[in-house]
Amino acid sequence: MQLNLVESNGQYLADSRDVAEMVGKNHFHLTRDIEGYIKVIEENPKLDSQTFFIPSTYLTKQNKAAKHYLITKQGCEMVANKMTGEKGILFTAAYVDQFNQMERSLQNDYSQLSPQLQQMIRLEQKQSEHDKRLNQLENNWQIDSFQQNVIQKQIRKRVYEIRDNYDNSEAGTRRLFAGIHRNFRDAFAVPSYRDLRKLDFEDAKSWIKSWRPLF
Repeated sequence: MQLNLVESNGQYLADSRDVAEMVGKNHFHLTRDIEGYIKVIEENPKLDSQTFFIPSTYLTKQNKAAKHYLITKQGCEMVANKMTGEKGILFTAAYVDQFNQMERSLQNDYSQLSPQLQQMIRLEQKQSEHDKRLNQLENNWQIDSFQQNVIQKQIRKRVYEIRDNYDNSEAGTRRLFAGIHRNFRDAFAVPSYRDLRKLDFEDAKSWIKSWRPLF
């Protein structure tokens, strides 16, 4: 069996249903594995899970929407790396060969175009890559001093809102401050609230408003 690759935004994608059939795996089990990979990837703010796996839906024979994933070349490499034995080797050989064939085909298609059109396509691809890198950088920018001040004030406000329900002594208040800062760092995977990503700023404010100590 061959992978039915589709072209989207200048890259080729494989369907998780085809991958499951090729490696002799139940599609439900493969999507479950992929979701596990995505969870690990998303724990690292420097990585984008859609560089590997893009969630999508399809219509079943019963005309119901069902989940599947469009898998990039990097995603196929990740899937292949988790496999052992003959099926893993055959899948690796198949996806490498087909991705390379499609990329060569795309290059050949470009060669038939005028130099002006080829240049336009290259410029669009560079712009798309630039926009993607810029978006990733923007998502990982840290909050500015004004936003840090907002977070700090909201943490203080939350502690004083709830301290009478726990221990409003000086020592109890210190424990609440230590607890909310510790839980904040764990919740947003940062060494300090000052290192919070701008992308998480609104979520952090909501989190603070609903925080309660775990002790």
